[in-house]
Amino acid sequence: MSRIIIIDDEIELAETAKVKLTSEGHEVFVRNTGEGAFELAKRVKPGIAVLDIMLPGTTGYQICRRIRKDPELYKTAILILTALGEEPEILHAIEQGADDHLVKPFKLDRLLEKIAAMEALLAAIEKRNPFTNFPGTEAIKREIDLRLARGVPIAVVYIDMVGFKPYCASRGAQGQKQALEFMAQLLTALPRTLGIYETYVAHMGGAHFVVLLNIEDYERYSHSLIEQFDRNVQQLYAQQELAQGYILAADRHGREAKCPLMVLSIGVAHTQCRKFSSAKRMFEALAQVRQMAQPETHSVAFVDRRHTDR
Repeated sequence: MSRIIIIDDEIELAETAKVKLTSEGHEVFVRNTGEGAFELAKRVKPGIAVLDIMLPGTTGYQICRRIRKDPELYKTAILILTALGEEPEILHAIEQGADDHLVKPFKLDRLLEKIAAMEALLAAIEKRNPFTNFPGTEAIKREIDLRLARGVPIAVVYIDMVGFKPYCASRGAQGQKQALEFMAQLLTALPRTLGIYETYVAHMGGAHFVVLLNIEDYERYSHSLIEQFDRNVQQLYAQQELAQGYILAADRHGREAKCPLMVLSIGVAHTQCRKFSSAKRMFEALAQVRQMAQPETHSVAFVDRRHTDR
Protein backbone atom coordinates (compact mmCIF):
# COMPACT_ATOMS: atom_id res chain seq x y z
CA MET A 1 0.00 0.00 0.00
CA SER A 2 1.12 3.56 -0.68
CA ARG A 3 1.36 6.95 0.95
CA ILE A 4 -0.62 9.30 -1.31
CA ILE A 5 -1.25 13.05 -1.44
CA ILE A 6 -4.28 14.43 -3.28
CA ILE A 7 -4.18 18.09 -4.30
CA ASP A 8 -7.58 19.09 -5.67
CA ASP A 9 -9.82 22.11 -5.04
CA GLU A 10 -13.00 20.04 -5.48
CA ILE A 11 -13.43 19.30 -1.78
CA GLU A 12 -16.12 16.65 -2.10
CA LEU A 13 -14.22 14.78 -4.83
CA ALA A 14 -10.96 14.86 -2.88
CA GLU A 15 -12.57 13.64 0.36
CA THR A 16 -14.49 10.89 -1.42
CA ALA A 17 -11.30 9.72 -3.08
CA LYS A 18 -9.52 9.82 0.28
CA VAL A 19 -12.19 7.64 1.91
CA LYS A 20 -12.06 5.12 -0.94
CA LEU A 21 -8.27 4.93 -1.06
CA THR A 22 -8.04 4.70 2.73
CA SER A 23 -10.49 1.79 2.70
CA GLU A 24 -8.09 0.06 0.29
CA GLY A 25 -5.27 0.39 2.81
CA HIS A 26 -3.52 3.51 1.52
CA GLU A 27 -2.38 6.40 3.72
CA VAL A 28 -3.90 9.54 2.19
CA PHE A 29 -3.33 13.27 2.75
CA VAL A 30 -5.52 15.92 1.09
CA ARG A 31 -5.06 19.62 0.34
CA ASN A 32 -7.59 21.76 -1.55
CA THR A 33 -5.27 24.49 -2.78
CA GLY A 34 -1.97 24.63 -4.56
CA GLU A 35 -0.50 26.83 -1.88
CA GLY A 36 1.34 24.67 0.61
CA ALA A 37 1.00 21.53 -1.54
CA PHE A 38 4.73 21.19 -2.11
CA GLU A 39 5.38 21.72 1.58
CA LEU A 40 2.90 18.93 2.34
CA ALA A 41 4.79 16.66 -0.04
CA LYS A 42 8.08 17.54 1.64
CA ARG A 43 6.61 16.70 5.03
CA VAL A 44 4.91 13.36 4.24
CA LYS A 45 7.17 12.20 1.36
CA PRO A 46 4.48 10.40 -0.65
CA GLY A 47 5.06 7.50 -3.00
CA ILE A 48 2.26 8.85 -5.22
CA ALA A 49 1.00 12.40 -5.81
CA VAL A 50 -2.39 13.07 -7.41
CA LEU A 51 -2.39 16.66 -8.71
CA ASP A 52 -5.23 18.61 -10.27
CA ILE A 53 -3.93 20.96 -12.96
CA MET A 54 -6.23 23.91 -12.27
CA LEU A 55 -5.78 24.96 -8.66
CA PRO A 56 -6.15 28.24 -6.81
CA GLY A 57 -2.74 29.71 -6.09
CA THR A 58 -0.12 27.31 -7.45
CA THR A 59 -1.04 25.12 -10.44
CA GLY A 60 -0.57 21.37 -10.64
CA TYR A 61 2.09 21.94 -13.30
CA GLN A 62 4.11 24.08 -10.91
CA ILE A 63 3.82 21.55 -8.08
CA CYS A 64 4.83 18.77 -10.47
CA ARG A 65 7.96 20.66 -11.54
CA ARG A 66 8.97 21.38 -7.95
CA ILE A 67 8.56 17.73 -6.97
CA ARG A 68 10.66 16.60 -9.93
CA LYS A 69 13.47 19.01 -9.08
CA ASP A 70 13.58 18.10 -5.39
CA PRO A 71 16.25 15.49 -4.50
CA GLU A 72 14.00 13.94 -1.81
CA LEU A 73 10.84 13.77 -3.91
CA TYR A 74 11.79 13.49 -7.57
CA LYS A 75 11.07 9.74 -7.77
CA THR A 76 7.48 10.21 -6.55
CA ALA A 77 4.93 8.81 -9.03
CA ILE A 78 2.73 11.68 -10.26
CA LEU A 79 -0.83 11.36 -11.59
CA ILE A 80 -2.21 14.56 -13.15
CA LEU A 81 -5.96 15.26 -13.10
CA THR A 82 -7.30 17.26 -16.03
CA ALA A 83 -10.78 18.46 -16.93
CA LEU A 84 -9.93 18.95 -20.61
CA GLY A 85 -8.07 15.78 -21.56
CA GLU A 86 -6.74 17.34 -24.74
CA GLU A 87 -3.45 16.17 -26.18
CA PRO A 88 -1.47 19.45 -25.77
CA GLU A 89 -2.43 19.64 -22.11
CA ILE A 90 -1.55 16.00 -21.47
CA LEU A 91 1.76 16.31 -23.34
CA HIS A 92 2.61 19.41 -21.31
CA ALA A 93 1.92 17.50 -18.10
CA ILE A 94 4.25 14.69 -19.18
CA GLU A 95 6.92 17.25 -20.05
CA GLN A 96 6.64 18.67 -16.53
CA GLY A 97 7.38 15.21 -15.15
CA ALA A 98 3.97 13.55 -14.71
CA ASP A 99 3.83 9.78 -15.13
CA ASP A 100 0.20 9.54 -16.20
CA HIS A 101 -3.08 11.48 -16.41
CA LEU A 102 -6.74 10.97 -15.54
CA VAL A 103 -9.55 12.95 -17.15
CA LYS A 104 -12.22 14.45 -14.87
CA PRO A 105 -14.92 13.55 -14.10
CA PHE A 106 -13.94 9.96 -13.37
CA LYS A 107 -15.28 6.95 -11.49
CA LEU A 108 -13.47 5.97 -8.32
CA ASP A 109 -12.73 2.54 -9.77
CA ARG A 110 -10.81 4.27 -12.54
CA LEU A 111 -8.76 6.17 -9.96
CA LEU A 112 -7.97 2.90 -8.19
CA GLU A 113 -6.77 1.44 -11.49
CA LYS A 114 -4.45 4.41 -12.02
CA ILE A 115 -3.09 4.15 -8.48
CA ALA A 116 -2.44 0.44 -9.03
CA ALA A 117 -0.60 1.32 -12.26
CA MET A 118 1.52 3.83 -10.34
CA GLU A 119 2.40 1.17 -7.78
CA ALA A 120 3.27 -1.28 -10.55
CA LEU A 121 5.52 1.33 -12.13
CA LEU A 122 7.35 1.94 -8.85
CA ALA A 123 7.73 -1.82 -8.34
CA ALA A 124 9.10 -2.26 -11.88
CA ILE A 125 11.65 0.46 -11.24
CA GLU A 126 12.97 -1.42 -8.24
CA LYS A 127 13.20 -4.77 -10.09
CA ARG A 128 16.72 -5.97 -10.89
CA ASN A 129 18.12 -8.35 -13.51
CA PRO A 130 19.29 -11.56 -11.78
CA PHE A 131 22.58 -11.71 -13.73
CA THR A 132 23.66 -8.06 -13.77
CA ASN A 133 21.72 -6.58 -10.83
CA PHE A 134 20.84 -3.60 -13.03
CA PRO A 135 17.33 -2.11 -13.24
CA GLY A 136 15.37 -2.57 -16.45
CA THR A 137 13.55 -0.72 -19.21
CA GLU A 138 10.90 1.06 -17.16
CA ALA A 139 13.48 2.33 -14.69
CA ILE A 140 15.79 3.87 -17.30
CA LYS A 141 12.96 5.45 -19.28
CA ARG A 142 11.57 7.04 -16.14
CA GLU A 143 15.00 8.25 -15.04
CA ILE A 144 15.46 9.89 -18.45
CA ASP A 145 12.02 11.52 -18.19
CA LEU A 146 12.83 12.82 -14.71
CA ARG A 147 16.08 14.40 -15.83
CA LEU A 148 14.48 15.91 -18.93
CA ALA A 149 11.76 17.40 -16.72
CA ARG A 150 14.44 18.87 -14.47
CA GLY A 151 16.20 20.39 -17.48
CA VAL A 152 19.42 18.45 -16.92
CA PRO A 153 21.62 18.17 -20.08
CA ILE A 154 22.00 14.43 -20.65
CA ALA A 155 23.40 11.81 -22.99
CA VAL A 156 21.94 8.32 -23.42
CA VAL A 157 24.31 5.56 -24.53
CA TYR A 158 22.67 2.43 -25.99
CA ILE A 159 24.97 -0.61 -25.96
CA ASP A 160 24.42 -3.82 -27.94
CA MET A 161 26.76 -6.81 -27.47
CA VAL A 162 26.93 -7.98 -31.09
CA GLY A 163 27.75 -11.69 -31.22
CA PHE A 164 26.15 -12.39 -27.84
CA LYS A 165 23.58 -14.87 -29.19
CA PRO A 166 26.12 -17.09 -30.99
CA TYR A 167 28.33 -16.99 -27.90
CA CYS A 168 25.42 -18.20 -25.75
CA ALA A 169 24.58 -20.86 -28.32
CA SER A 170 28.13 -22.21 -28.17
CA ARG A 171 28.55 -21.95 -24.39
CA GLY A 172 25.06 -22.62 -23.07
CA ALA A 173 23.48 -21.13 -19.95
CA GLN A 174 26.79 -20.89 -18.11
CA GLY A 175 28.26 -18.94 -21.02
CA GLN A 176 25.34 -16.53 -21.00
CA LYS A 177 25.81 -15.94 -17.29
CA GLN A 178 29.54 -15.43 -17.73
CA ALA A 179 29.13 -12.92 -20.58
CA LEU A 180 26.49 -10.88 -18.74
CA GLU A 181 28.49 -10.82 -15.53
CA PHE A 182 31.55 -9.70 -17.50
CA MET A 183 29.56 -6.83 -19.03
CA ALA A 184 28.04 -5.86 -15.68
CA GLN A 185 31.46 -5.72 -14.03
CA LEU A 186 32.80 -3.56 -16.85
CA LEU A 187 29.86 -1.13 -16.74
CA THR A 188 30.07 -0.93 -12.95
CA ALA A 189 33.81 -0.33 -12.79
CA LEU A 190 34.19 2.06 -15.73
CA PRO A 191 32.61 5.18 -14.14
CA ARG A 192 34.84 4.80 -11.08
CA THR A 193 37.91 4.42 -13.30
CA LEU A 194 37.02 7.58 -15.22
CA GLY A 195 35.90 9.59 -12.20
CA ILE A 196 32.34 9.82 -13.53
CA TYR A 197 29.91 9.62 -10.63
CA GLU A 198 26.51 10.55 -12.06
CA THR A 199 25.62 7.52 -14.17
CA TYR A 200 22.54 5.33 -14.35
CA VAL A 201 22.96 1.89 -15.91
CA ALA A 202 20.06 -0.32 -17.01
CA HIS A 203 19.85 -3.78 -18.56
CA MET A 204 17.13 -3.83 -21.20
CA GLY A 205 17.36 -7.60 -21.51
CA GLY A 206 19.57 -9.97 -23.46
CA ALA A 207 22.57 -8.16 -24.94
CA HIS A 208 21.15 -4.65 -24.59
CA PHE A 209 22.22 -2.06 -22.03
CA VAL A 210 21.57 1.66 -21.62
CA VAL A 211 23.70 4.16 -19.71
CA LEU A 212 22.46 7.63 -18.75
CA LEU A 213 25.21 10.23 -18.33
CA ASN A 214 25.74 13.93 -17.93
CA ILE A 215 26.31 15.33 -21.39
CA GLU A 216 29.94 16.29 -20.81
CA ASP A 217 30.90 12.67 -20.04
CA TYR A 218 29.61 10.63 -22.97
CA GLU A 219 32.60 10.98 -25.34
CA ARG A 220 35.30 9.75 -22.98
CA TYR A 221 32.89 7.17 -21.54
CA SER A 222 32.12 5.68 -24.97
CA HIS A 223 35.77 5.75 -26.03
CA SER A 224 36.94 4.02 -22.85
CA LEU A 225 34.12 1.48 -22.96
CA ILE A 226 35.12 0.43 -26.47
CA GLU A 227 38.78 0.23 -25.56
CA GLN A 228 38.23 -1.81 -22.40
CA PHE A 229 35.62 -4.13 -23.90
CA ASP A 230 37.68 -5.00 -26.97
CA ARG A 231 40.71 -5.72 -24.80
CA ASN A 232 39.05 -7.60 -21.93
CA VAL A 233 36.44 -9.61 -23.83
CA GLN A 234 39.28 -11.81 -25.04
CA GLN A 235 39.26 -13.56 -21.68
CA LEU A 236 35.94 -15.17 -22.66
CA TYR A 237 37.49 -17.02 -25.60
CA ALA A 238 40.01 -19.81 -26.12
CA GLN A 239 43.34 -18.96 -27.73
CA GLN A 240 42.41 -20.82 -30.91
CA GLU A 241 39.20 -18.81 -31.23
CA LEU A 242 41.11 -15.55 -30.78
CA ALA A 243 43.64 -16.59 -33.40
CA GLN A 244 41.02 -17.52 -35.98
CA GLY A 245 38.71 -14.61 -35.13
CA TYR A 246 35.51 -16.63 -34.84
CA ILE A 247 33.70 -19.34 -32.90
CA LEU A 248 31.64 -22.24 -34.16
CA ALA A 249 27.99 -22.04 -33.14
CA ALA A 250 24.64 -23.25 -34.43
CA ASP A 251 22.76 -20.69 -36.56
CA ARG A 252 18.98 -20.21 -36.48
CA HIS A 253 18.57 -23.21 -38.77
CA GLY A 254 20.60 -25.44 -36.48
CA ARG A 255 23.60 -25.58 -38.79
CA GLU A 256 27.11 -25.00 -37.49
CA ALA A 257 28.47 -21.65 -38.63
CA LYS A 258 31.51 -19.44 -38.16
CA CYS A 259 30.42 -16.54 -35.93
CA PRO A 260 32.52 -13.41 -35.22
CA LEU A 261 33.72 -12.67 -31.70
CA MET A 262 31.70 -10.25 -29.59
CA VAL A 263 32.02 -6.51 -30.17
CA LEU A 264 29.93 -3.52 -29.13
CA SER A 265 27.54 -1.47 -31.24
CA ILE A 266 27.03 1.84 -29.41
CA GLY A 267 24.52 4.54 -30.27
CA VAL A 268 24.44 7.90 -28.49
CA ALA A 269 21.68 10.51 -28.31
CA HIS A 270 22.06 13.71 -26.30
CA THR A 271 20.38 17.04 -25.63
CA GLN A 272 23.17 19.31 -26.83
CA CYS A 273 21.84 19.56 -30.38
CA ARG A 274 18.21 18.56 -29.89
CA LYS A 275 15.44 19.16 -27.41
CA PHE A 276 13.76 15.89 -26.43
CA SER A 277 10.35 15.96 -24.74
CA SER A 278 10.51 12.41 -23.37
CA ALA A 279 12.48 9.19 -23.08
CA LYS A 280 10.27 7.78 -25.83
CA ARG A 281 11.61 10.39 -28.24
CA MET A 282 15.19 9.70 -27.23
CA PHE A 283 14.74 5.98 -27.82
CA GLU A 284 13.25 6.69 -31.23
CA ALA A 285 16.41 8.63 -32.09
CA LEU A 286 18.58 5.85 -30.68
CA ALA A 287 16.82 3.26 -32.85
CA GLN A 288 17.93 5.24 -35.91
CA VAL A 289 21.43 5.94 -34.60
CA ARG A 290 22.10 2.30 -33.74
CA GLN A 291 21.62 1.36 -37.39
CA MET A 292 24.65 3.53 -38.19
CA ALA A 293 26.89 1.72 -35.69
CA GLN A 294 27.80 -1.43 -37.61
CA PRO A 295 30.87 -3.11 -36.05
CA GLU A 296 32.94 -5.81 -37.71
CA THR A 297 36.10 -6.84 -35.89
CA HIS A 298 36.13 -3.90 -33.47
CA SER A 299 33.49 -2.09 -31.42
CA VAL A 300 32.12 1.18 -32.83
CA ALA A 301 30.05 4.13 -31.61
CA PHE A 302 27.83 6.52 -33.55
CA VAL A 303 26.59 9.81 -32.08
CA ASP A 304 23.37 11.55 -33.13
CA ARG A 305 24.29 15.15 -33.99
CA ARG A 306 21.05 16.18 -35.70
CA HIS A 307 19.38 19.42 -34.65
CA THR A 308 15.68 18.54 -35.09
CA ASP A 309 13.51 19.15 -31.99
CA ARG A 310 11.58 16.13 -30.73
